Amino acid sequence: MVISAIHIIACESQEMYQIENEIMIINYVGKMLDQKTTMIVNTVSSMKDKVKNRRVKGVVFSLRTALYDLKSLSVLVSKLNSMPKNGVPVAIVDYSAKTYQALKTLTDGTAIKLFKTVQSAQLFFAPKTFKKELSILVYDEDENNMDQICSTLVHKGYSVHRAKSEKDFTERAKEGYDIAITQCRLNAAQSKPAASALPLSKVLVQNLPVFMDTAVETLVSFTGMEAKKTAHHIKPFTTKLDGDVITAMMHFKGDIGGHFILVFPRKVAILALEAMLGESVKPTDNEAIMDGVGEFCNMITGSAKTKLSSKSIKVIFDLPKTFTALVPLIATIGEENGIWIDMQLDGNPFYMFITK
Repeated sequence: MVISAIHIIACESQEMYQIENEIMIINYVGKMLDQKTTMIVNTVSSMKDKVKNRRVKGVVFSLRTALYDLKSLSVLVSKLNSMPKNGVPVAIVDYSAKTYQALKTLTDGTAIKLFKTVQSAQLFFAPKTFKKELSILVYDEDENNMDQICSTLVHKGYSVHRAKSEKDFTERAKEGYDIAITQCRLNAAQSKPAASALPLSKVLVQNLPVFMDTAVETLVSFTGMEAKKTAHHIKPFTTKLDGDVITAMMHFKGDIGGHFILVFPRKVAILALEAMLGESVKPTDNEAIMDGVGEFCNMITGSAKTKLSSKSIKVIFDLPKTFTALVPLIATIGEENGIWIDMQLDGNPFYMFITK
């Protein structure tokens, strides 16, 4: 439901409170003083019933008309962090690039979100007020932060495009994207699971060598190239991969369940396909390369299924899904830990990942 009417309340300090498109906006007017900040935050905290009745999905504090320094910003963040959230997320919006750098440090370890504009906040807090086919351009100098933003937006069903640099973002923002997002941060106070936590069943963990061995055997058999495993780690899926990659994912279920993922740098995928097919493959032929990596996935899991069957472990693999970007893949498999396996094909790196 989109709330088109704007509800405005004026309090004694003449700060303005309004609810628009399911977002409560607090415009901090004038000099930011400790007592004034405390009064505003307490007033907002007391509006629990109004937030519930008006179906507010998020509360944002706008700095557009505020006068502040680092000390007063620190007080604001501290007060917001201690404010009862009533199940509704809180964000700071409408800040300068310099203020954003300070706010990143001040809000670290809190659940306070940072959004450059109210529109950006609405995109995350009240996505149903936007059309589903929204096209969004994203850039942040912090790649981990950009990954999180893109993954969240893809999960919400939007078409997301990543800019490679600040200059690229500025130039591409003129191309007609619905929304351009930068200098935002999706802070979360919740602690992350321990690095050693592995959400895989005991039976699957015991049979991980089956997947590793069959990957090596299958690729050697079909390409004639030397394949081997070089290392493995317990961690979430990584986006720290250089260059262009092609990925294939297969969901499996039965006595064991999870996701099996292959990740090939484009150049390595082409080398493997050419060795298997005995003919050249154009680097720009996305369809052929994606089909090839998907077929490698099919062959490896087919061999693994046979070996597992001989151990009385029944498993069913879905058809592979292929991607030319990491963000939509991560949106599909999530960010839980799994087994990340470093592999080589004639000395060239490729990767496997098995997760819940």
